[in-house]
Amino acid sequence: MIYTADKFGFYKVNDKKTYSKFEAFEWAKQNNSKIKWIYNDDIFSQYDWTVEPEIDLWELYKERARQIRNSYDYCVIWYSGGSDSHNILHAWLDAGCKIDEIATTWNYKTTGELYNHQNAEITHVVLPDIEKLKKSGYDFKFRLIEIPEISLKLFKDWGLNFEYYINFHPSINNPAKHLFREYIYDYKNMISQGKKVCFIWGKEKPNINFINKQYQFNFLDNADNCVGPLCQDNYYNGWYDEFFYWSPDCPLIPIKQSHIIKKFLNVCDIDNFYTNKVNNNGYNPRLNKYLTEEILKTLLYPKWSNSIYCNGKTATGFIFSERDEWFYQSKNPLVKKYHGIIETFTSKLEDKYIEQRTNLLPFYSKRYCLQ
Repeated sequence: MIYTADKFGFYKVNDKKTYSKFEAFEWAKQNNSKIKWIYNDDIFSQYDWTVEPEIDLWELYKERARQIRNSYDYCVIWYSGGSDSHNILHAWLDAGCKIDEIATTWNYKTTGELYNHQNAEITHVVLPDIEKLKKSGYDFKFRLIEIPEISLKLFKDWGLNFEYYINFHPSINNPAKHLFREYIYDYKNMISQGKKVCFIWGKEKPNINFINKQYQFNFLDNADNCVGPLCQDNYYNGWYDEFFYWSPDCPLIPIKQSHIIKKFLNVCDIDNFYTNKVNNNGYNPRLNKYLTEEILKTLLYPKWSNSIYCNGKTATGFIFSERDEWFYQSKNPLVKKYHGIIETFTSKLEDKYIEQRTNLLPFYSKRYCLQ
């Protein structure tokens, strides 16, 4: 297993390296240079992406679960109820791996709402699933974290350096996930005792493009809602994270997933499996349409059903996310401070890096051709 912060990606401007996108912007502007985002290029480039791995995808998922389980003392599966983490949990169970802890976040204590954007999947999916597992005899800890408490503390602690610790998800909800290991005593205590505590994240579905009549895959820098710049800078503290899907320790997963999507796109022309909305799920040139999220999930995750409740992505973007409405609608003086930081942050960026003032646009790794 690779135990370095670089495995989660980094930015390069000439010969300088940073985990912070904002710092990379500053360097590039000073020197009129280009920014590159590097994601384990040295490892993924060793594989022939034009050849589909023979191993069954579900077997790959189980192998990955065992690989992680055997490498750490205590494993925390972050379970949102969405398809990515749902697949991890079921692969983990099917592989016969012991569950130490399942954890998730919500804001019910702060809002009193069970069905807002942050809490709906927890209410409809996570809590019933936890109850079923307990009744089935599985012995594990379930941790339900009230994220506003940590978000506010983190925001106060970071202060004016906030912009250096966000890369793609600037809302105050997402960066809080970086430092659960610092703010939750159980984790901090185990780490201080020398235990290898690992957080397992559902990153990420394939990013498939159709360029010059070829299907291509690349990684993107959207992982700072799991592992962000500050977390990477402090990785020497005995912190461990694993992206279940995008890992240099199991490169066959994104390769296999990409080929499954490519094969489907090459043969399936059922119109309602596609959408006119541009996305990176996969493009069908015969229909001039893109694969829907619902079909993508069923292709990649054998245990997933689209009858499972799904909240979808926030409609308001990641800068002012629906998940942070508890914050924006409050009278907390930090709201004004946050608006000021975001305004300063976005004003320093070129327009090409911002999508209608709602999202930061991602950076992409090198491309891997699938044919």
